[in-house]
Amino acid sequence: MGVAEEFLVNLAERLALGCDPAPIRAMMERACGGQLAALAPDGLQASTLTVSGIPFEVSVSGGRGQLTPAIRYATETATQETAFSSRVAGQIAAIRDLVAWLPNGDEAVADMLQSFVAKLYPDPANVRTLQRSATWIGVVHHAATPNHADRLKVYGGPAVVPGALDRISNEWPEFAGLASVPDHEELIKPEIVALEVDARGDLNHKVYLKAKYNDVAVPMKLVRYFGDPAWEVLSELVRCGVDAEKLHQHHFFVCCARGAGGPVFGLTMMAKRRQDLTGLVYELASRHHGTTDAVDALAREAESSGATWRYAAVGLGFSAEHGIDKLNVYGTPTWSAA
Repeated sequence: MGVAEEFLVNLAERLALGCDPAPIRAMMERACGGQLAALAPDGLQASTLTVSGIPFEVSVSGGRGQLTPAIRYATETATQETAFSSRVAGQIAAIRDLVAWLPNGDEAVADMLQSFVAKLYPDPANVRTLQRSATWIGVVHHAATPNHADRLKVYGGPAVVPGALDRISNEWPEFAGLASVPDHEELIKPEIVALEVDARGDLNHKVYLKAKYNDVAVPMKLVRYFGDPAWEVLSELVRCGVDAEKLHQHHFFVCCARGAGGPVFGLTMMAKRRQDLTGLVYELASRHHGTTDAVDALAREAESSGATWRYAAVGLGFSAEHGIDKLNVYGTPTWSAA
């Protein structure tokens, strides 16, 4: 079995989740096909999921002083295919197989997720070859569902084929209005959409908007469009060590989500290529997880498995009821032989 699968199994053990290793190994193997190379055969970046091009990112979560007893990862299938249509075909096949690991996974769920991809890319053969990533696959393993996946998420790019947001909003009205910036806005634009199904069969609809890098107006625009939630999250990053005068020099993604409850706001700050987020990660984890155990486990398991470790991003979630109530910490283990 591959190094990524063992990394996840051992990480779950470090966090004492009590999850059956078999689904973790099987899902990771099917989700990425054992392909962890940073470059595709044509020499271009294999995946846009990570800065390095490796199609694997792992994260831990928690909030309000508690860890979430789960491990989360995102990956990409068929990253050694150079044609966009071949990637889409491989990714749809993997998604259909992975659905079976959900407690409620059946053909209807598989058809729905395949339809989501089809709405994004109606004719994959006409998408230019240099378009690299089609879909990413996100998986959550949780202590509450130790023998199954707890969540399965499919991400895609709404800008690849024009009109994608309208097409998916017509099929799933919950997406409508989530990309709440004017069409003419140049500094903050929809970049990723995702449809997630959980162990109960509930759906989460998410739009991720990318803020332009190194434009001094970005923090102001974030607050203008997203109000107090954006202000509170940016303020928390400053309280935990980010230079307020250099906020615009960071890469930001806004997540606007809608599930069974009301809309949810999140803001993720990505690490720049040579930036070390360790200090910020530990400060945020102490404040929002109540412990650094989970973020420590990520780095320690990477070291134990022979990988180099890099904290890739921190994401803070905000709700009207609780304020900042969620912290996700993302990172990438890299093995030299990958």
